[in-house]
Amino acid sequence: MATKTETEIETETDAQIAERAARLEKASAIISNKCKWSAAAGFIPVPYVDLAGLAAVQVKMVSDLTQLYGKTVKQEAIRTTVATLLGTLATAGLAAPFAFTTVKIIPGLGSVAGGVSMGALGAAATYAVGKVFVNHFEGGGTLSNFDVDTVKDDLKNEFTAKAAKA
Repeated sequence: MATKTETEIETETDAQIAERAARLEKASAIISNKCKWSAAAGFIPVPYVDLAGLAAVQVKMVSDLTQLYGKTVKQEAIRTTVATLLGTLATAGLAAPFAFTTVKIIPGLGSVAGGVSMGALGAAATYAVGKVFVNHFEGGGTLSNFDVDTVKDDLKNEFTAKAAKA
């Protein structure tokens, strides 16, 4: 992941610092909004359709973040990257969302339990994906030089920290 060195950060002007703070505030608002939508997607009563809803929310979030950072990216590239990140979370032993969405098959209580669990984990996953992209873009990165392998640990750490708070 591209990051700024201490020397580069020290040479930032007050205007650049203010611009960066405003950009981070907007990015945080985008992530927060999409976390709410991800939590809502968890309550879609049809198993696995909730996962598709979660992915759609995350694609929209990354699209909004790329616009905020002045990047031009094709939606297909965003979809592919988000799918890869979600796959990374699933293969990292964080496959609970798949289990929780399956619980929705059980009428009544299964839908409620699955919705609550899926909503919380979906919001945590969205938060983690958003934070990883913001850090990458803040470091001067683009989607074309975004490397999932490089951010795997950050993604897992952000997800775990947010899921623990949920």
